[in-house]
Amino acid sequence: MPAKGVEAMVGRKKRQRIILFKHRLYRGELTPSQTEFLYRTGAQEISVLPLVNGIACLLPEEVTDEQLRSAGMVAAVEENCQIRLVPWAPAKFKPFHYEQDQLIPWGVHYIGAPACWPETRGQGVKVAVIDSGIDGSHPNLGGNLKGGINLVVPGASYHDDNGHGTHVAGIIAAADTGKGIVGVAPEANLYAVKVLDQKGEGTVLHAIRAIHWCLNNRIQVANMSFGTDKYSQALEEAVRSARRQGLLLVAAAGNDGAPYTVDYPSVFDETLSVAAADSRGKLASFSSSGPEVDLLAPGSNIVSTYLWGSYVRLNGSSMATAHITGAAALLKAKYPEEDIDSLRRRLLAGAQKVKGMYKNFTGAGMVRVDVSLKIAGGI
Repeated sequence: MPAKGVEAMVGRKKRQRIILFKHRLYRGELTPSQTEFLYRTGAQEISVLPLVNGIACLLPEEVTDEQLRSAGMVAAVEENCQIRLVPWAPAKFKPFHYEQDQLIPWGVHYIGAPACWPETRGQGVKVAVIDSGIDGSHPNLGGNLKGGINLVVPGASYHDDNGHGTHVAGIIAAADTGKGIVGVAPEANLYAVKVLDQKGEGTVLHAIRAIHWCLNNRIQVANMSFGTDKYSQALEEAVRSARRQGLLLVAAAGNDGAPYTVDYPSVFDETLSVAAADSRGKLASFSSSGPEVDLLAPGSNIVSTYLWGSYVRLNGSSMATAHITGAAALLKAKYPEEDIDSLRRRLLAGAQKVKGMYKNFTGAGMVRVDVSLKIAGGI
């Protein structure tokens, strides 16, 4: 390793890297030997990532990943790669308003949510929407939005400047106000965890910090309707740690329209991977699919909340993922004592198998939360 101090960094080009250490941090902080190692590399703007036993930092360009790994302290080095909204196809995107009437969208009906409402409406369950933020001024969302954080611009508002997060939030938990729409779990508590900017772009580092925030704030279910086609060990470690600590992570498979195209983090075993279905209950033509998929849910022509108090229809596995997140909130409210693995098994056991050529790429099949609700205990 080059034995150079921080002062030698002046004038050099730098690159951001995520470094995972072999040995544990000490109470979430760097050990003296780790600090000395980073000093010798010329690392700057060091941010500790206790969830993955690592750091993010800026390094001189000439310090290679191979040099870092050869020092013996490093388990993995990777770039802070981009995450994005999984590509989606708008359906009747023109915003519209419900001024008098109320609609229960077809997807909410299709998964059996209204049949559950006499027993559970998701009351009190803490659900994070890890996305582009949430428009808390929307009349169907403001009452259920309990807080959040902006990880794109720390300290700034978590207000949605893209629209995607608000649409996802409405599917999960649009409140039953007598107007507009009703979400799957209309009494769940929503938390906006903003990791995507106005263009729907973010980074793996944003996602890792979002998962950490969810754990620190005792979130019970987190919706991740974003993806990347690049593997990240750091993101996998974050997802794995979250699963161990009892956070149910629901992730969108992607919209690449072909088998074997599931995005990260939906690929990871520790997530609940969701592909999109059309109104016939079949795999939607635009949806990614593959052996990693756990469940299908409605994702075609889905009406939900949007910016400026409006409503739009969108297509995508993002929309499907939100239906599963809402279903998980319904079950968690009904069975608060059940752990993450029991809730997962309950969701899978209640699903309807898909027949035909895609049966091996759609997991347990179409979610039916009303069936899952009635399954006897001990799942």
